[in-house]
Amino acid sequence: MNTFPTLLKREFWEHKGGMLWAPAVVGGLLLLFALGSLLLGLAFKGGAFTMNGERIVVDGQLIDATAQAKIAGGMVFAALPSMAPLAGVLALVLFFYALGSLYDERKDRSVLFWKSMPVSDTATVLSKLASMLVVAPLITALIGGLLGVVLVLAIALAANMLGTGILGRVLATPDLYLTPLAIVALVPVYALWVLPSIAWCMAVSAWARRAPFLWAVGLPLGAGMLLSWQEAMFDVALGAGGFWKHVVGRFFGSFIPGLWFAFDTREGGLDGFTPGESSVLELVAQSYASLASPALWIGLAVGVVFVALAIRLRRWREDAS
Repeated sequence: MNTFPTLLKREFWEHKGGMLWAPAVVGGLLLLFALGSLLLGLAFKGGAFTMNGERIVVDGQLIDATAQAKIAGGMVFAALPSMAPLAGVLALVLFFYALGSLYDERKDRSVLFWKSMPVSDTATVLSKLASMLVVAPLITALIGGLLGVVLVLAIALAANMLGTGILGRVLATPDLYLTPLAIVALVPVYALWVLPSIAWCMAVSAWARRAPFLWAVGLPLGAGMLLSWQEAMFDVALGAGGFWKHVVGRFFGSFIPGLWFAFDTREGGLDGFTPGESSVLELVAQSYASLASPALWIGLAVGVVFVALAIRLRRWREDAS
């Protein structure tokens, strides 16, 4: 019997609140807030529609077609920033999910039950890892893509009701349909960049007897402060700046989708990309190009080591006290 899909289902049902309901509830609240703000804005502006402070209808005259197309492109691109809160929710969910992934089962002693089952430690750890790298980001991406499209269409419909004629332009913009697909396509990129961060937290979760949060956060921060203090005291270059960016920043910043460009060591990671004007496919292409960065592959090597350490620690550590 193939037990891995069963282990994935177990992870989903045990963490359904963080994987599904957290992004769904936040997305629903964002949609309600955005629609409410849109209706209030239209009511108080007396039928004038503005975007980025620019009136689309001026003295009853529709703006020219070129400006319409540019505004329509900006509206569609706004679907990406509108998902920033969901990206923050995903980062928090994965961070605390990883920290508790192997610690909680030792704390409540359920690890003894799971070890009595015919399932290896390797399969158990990898199922948790796959849930965090693929399942949770994919669910958030699907919810975020749907949320972005609904928001764009709602704004365009409201503007169209005021006589702007912008809805047709928005519907004719290819990125309206490509954006949800592009968000899903970024899940593999996110998984590769966030792997060392999740693996570090899982290793700490398997090792710490108590307070895994303090160990996971305190060790990198403490090492960074020690290096900075040594540099300041003895005027010796110890690479504290690089440590803060490529170790501390990478461990915690990689949880946020899209921040891989901050750790991409190649030249010109986002050169030539203009929000609202460039196609969303260009953002996807440059995201995949970041996989050629040495920083990614070094992080993957470190992540594999931490995953192997987490598997080994789970084999012999059964208590959390």
